[in-house]
Amino acid sequence: MAELSEAQVELVSAYIKQNGVAQDELHDDLLDHVCTSMENRMQQGESFEEAFQYTLSLFGPGGLKQVQNETFELLTEMNATMKKVTFGFGLTSTFLLLAGTIFKLMHWPGANIMFMMGAVILALIYLPLILRHKLKESPNNEALLHLSGFVGLAFTTVGSLFKIMHWPGASVLLMVGMGTLAFIYVPIYFYKRYQTSANKPITLSASLVAMTCLILVFALMRVNNSKNYDFGLTLIDAQLRTSVENTSNNNLLYSQLENESKAGEIRNAASNAINQLLLTRATIIASVDNISMKEASKLKLSDVRNSSDFKTPTDILFNATDGESVSIQSLVDELNAFKEVAVGTYSPNLQQQVEATFPFNTNATFTKDGEQIAWAEYSFYKVPVIGVLSNLSKLESEIRQAENQALIYLISRPEASNPPS
Repeated sequence: MAELSEAQVELVSAYIKQNGVAQDELHDDLLDHVCTSMENRMQQGESFEEAFQYTLSLFGPGGLKQVQNETFELLTEMNATMKKVTFGFGLTSTFLLLAGTIFKLMHWPGANIMFMMGAVILALIYLPLILRHKLKESPNNEALLHLSGFVGLAFTTVGSLFKIMHWPGASVLLMVGMGTLAFIYVPIYFYKRYQTSANKPITLSASLVAMTCLILVFALMRVNNSKNYDFGLTLIDAQLRTSVENTSNNNLLYSQLENESKAGEIRNAASNAINQLLLTRATIIASVDNISMKEASKLKLSDVRNSSDFKTPTDILFNATDGESVSIQSLVDELNAFKEVAVGTYSPNLQQQVEATFPFNTNATFTKDGEQIAWAEYSFYKVPVIGVLSNLSKLESEIRQAENQALIYLISRPEASNPPS
């Protein structure tokens, strides 16, 4: 196949430029098309001039100028359509995020869905379209500016979504997003503004203020429970576990009540309630850390890896089907059964006082965000693992204490102190 020489290619290129084709991409496409067509014609025996004239005639009466005009019109129409589409996605994401925030504050249903849809549209559709538009229209030396802005905003948006939805990884996403904005995007943006600014002191002060604000937000952002807070809860849980161990050895008390039927009832009720608490604890730990029940039953709260998971305990306790051994209803039933036996141990004139001061009351209600919440939901619904396990340890300690008090009461009665011979 015949090939054009470099001089001939330069001649064709110069002709294309002289006829009004100014856009580099269009020039390169036309040059490739014209040269390929000419080489095919020259392969058939035509001269360079004949092949050139024939190829130019294929572009019609308007020639290359008409091709460029039609290309510009098409690109302008496509850009206008793209801008409308981009604006539509931006408006939709803004509306969903604002509506989701309002619904979240008012505790109306559908808040999470709207916020999730708005964040997804913003991070995965709107911001990539804006980035593509900026990279196409801006000089090459501004690519890092636009890329850092996209990465910062996208990670911050997704991190905010993870934070609101209480999904793991929110802290990492937010820190990456805020860090990119604070330490890459803002410095580059204000540096370029400073170079072209007529009032450099004002631009410099504005950049310092923006940097300071972002760094303060980055530093003060509480994306998860602090280590000190987690350590405090695990320390309390460890102390509760120690208290349970100290109060669980009631053999001496039971040995003094061998012939007392009430003591046997207390032992059975306390054992059932404690076993239910331990089973619930092990099931939650095994699920969140993906370990066996045997390992979970021996694991301390301080060693639980996913202690901030709030979804798993809620699913296990509140979404259990009928017949499952671990559920909020089975836990409440065992606690109430023990309470009934323990309170019934006392004489009738003391039972009302004992029940009023009993360590837990599963029928109690609490006020949260202006609404009355039942004890079970208040203590365990959408509570992270670290809080749920601490509550279970607290209940276990309270059961042992109530058990000890009931046994001591039985022993202190006159008929128990002086049993018939």
